[in-house]
Amino acid sequence: MKQKAFVAAAVTAVLCCVAGCDVQTKQQATPDVEVRDLTVREEIEIGRAEERLVKTCMEEKGHRYWELPVPGVDERKAGRYVTDDVEWARKHGYGRGFEERSEEIRRTDPTTVYQNKLRPPERAAFNRALDGDYRDRMSVELPGGTGTVDAPRGGCANEARAKLYGDSEAWFVTRKTIEGILPLYGRDLMEDARLKKPLAKWARCMKEAGRPFADPGRLRRNRMVVTDGMPSAKAHEFDRTLAVLDATCARKTSLAEIMRALETSYREKALQRYERERDDYRTMRLHALREAEDVLS
Repeated sequence: MKQKAFVAAAVTAVLCCVAGCDVQTKQQATPDVEVRDLTVREEIEIGRAEERLVKTCMEEKGHRYWELPVPGVDERKAGRYVTDDVEWARKHGYGRGFEERSEEIRRTDPTTVYQNKLRPPERAAFNRALDGDYRDRMSVELPGGTGTVDAPRGGCANEARAKLYGDSEAWFVTRKTIEGILPLYGRDLMEDARLKKPLAKWARCMKEAGRPFADPGRLRRNRMVVTDGMPSAKAHEFDRTLAVLDATCARKTSLAEIMRALETSYREKALQRYERERDDYRTMRLHALREAEDVLS
């Protein structure tokens, strides 16, 4: 029962639940152009360029728009199932500060404040300009038959992506496919027998430190219960202390390292059936990076 609970909690976590978004797939090359994965900083640059393009497009259509902040390198490390980055844990705990910042942005975002002050017809026109007509939608079936996702065509958001990636609908389909493969291997990964020993070592390490938890999933669920209702400063301190112990044990026992290696292996195997989509994904992102450099220059 304990193992089943561990698996269920882990598999239903976010895409980067296992050990972060550091997993890199094998690089391939064409005769003339290297096809590779982007660095986190390059992803951030594309995000900033997309916001810049949306702002320009909205203003050209007669609407006001303020660029949203793009999550930085440290913020993108939050939400991992397990980490061995002790310094990050010492500084950020489990990312509570980022959660609070996101909530503050949602409450005070100038675009949202402006939009909410518009009369209903003006607000509808703003939404169409930004996101397109909700009656005209693009869709894609997710890997493994786990469902279908759709989104509106058109609007400044898609115009920005078309500028960056070359074709907004092709990018939507490709991105949802490649970034949606976790269900194809997530359960097998978390049930892999090679995790049993490092998990036991991690649990023993945590118990010796006075924090007896069977696995990182239980630790995180308990942390949320304990800190619920705590004053912010006290919750931050609690998180940092616990996160440092967690990361230290993950490093000493090699739990995070082993999970990253297993994640890479399982992900590579799952991606074998999506070779064309993976090449398209990398190529389109590299195109977006080149466009982003021009947009931000």
